[in-house]
Amino acid sequence: MSELRINRLVQTETHRQLREFFLYAQPRPDTAVALSIAEPPPPDHPDGTDAADPAASLERCLGLQTRAISLLEAERRTRHKGEHSAPLAHTDAEFLALLEEAIGHERKIVQDYRALQAEVGALRTERDGLVEALRHTETLSLTDELTDLPNRRAFVQRLEQELSRSQRTGQPLAMVLLDIDNFKAINDRYGHYVGDMILRCYAQSMLPEIRQHDLLARYGGEEFVLLLPETVLDDARNALEKLSRRIRREPLDAGGTTIDLPSFSAGIACLRTGESATALINRADQSLYRAKRMGRNRIETDEHLPP
Repeated sequence: MSELRINRLVQTETHRQLREFFLYAQPRPDTAVALSIAEPPPPDHPDGTDAADPAASLERCLGLQTRAISLLEAERRTRHKGEHSAPLAHTDAEFLALLEEAIGHERKIVQDYRALQAEVGALRTERDGLVEALRHTETLSLTDELTDLPNRRAFVQRLEQELSRSQRTGQPLAMVLLDIDNFKAINDRYGHYVGDMILRCYAQSMLPEIRQHDLLARYGGEEFVLLLPETVLDDARNALEKLSRRIRREPLDAGGTTIDLPSFSAGIACLRTGESATALINRADQSLYRAKRMGRNRIETDEHLPP
């Protein structure tokens, strides 16, 4: 039963039954239980909380009805002074029976409503748990397990967003592919455990050097990708030179052995008018390949590439 229907039931049934009671009983002013329609029985819950809770409002109705039964019995006995043991008139008994039956039905409504509330609460808790689990799963699907950086999938999603924004606003957008130099030789010499430590150290060293709205992600293997919104070519180069200086001054402590972090090669590409995400990635990749072919530990741009 909806809250609106319960509220309507409370208002209609309470007013009807109490009005019938007061009109039927017609208490005299000199009786101990004299009441008027303008002076209804005091509510069981005077704090007004029932307005926000239909079940509490219905329980108040039950309290009023129960009080009406008591008042009706007292009025009947007052009108039959000295005959308290006499049975009630047929109409009195019928009215009381109907009122008691109504109370029984409405108590069932309260119980059903409370049970429904509990069920809804359990379903909401279950739903919230599922939503949280879904969010956690989505976060895991977009996070690189080794470095805790966004992964390639997260980068592609963000690239599409930044590309659309750049083409809409006309703001520049730069992308960098960065590859750790001679990483295979490091794995062969020190083992993959040290190689993993270097990848994590790279991520921890670069993150403080980028802006809040930039994106640093692990692209795959020993490659990282930087997405730099509102950044022109020269500013992207300056940012990479700053990262290179940071890497050189942070050696890695690998179980008592100090290892200098290896250098990196990087390729920069800036978004061109009407260009797709695939074309931008390909030009950054070609710039990176050029940097590695020309001796590594250097930064190349897409300026040499045809438009």
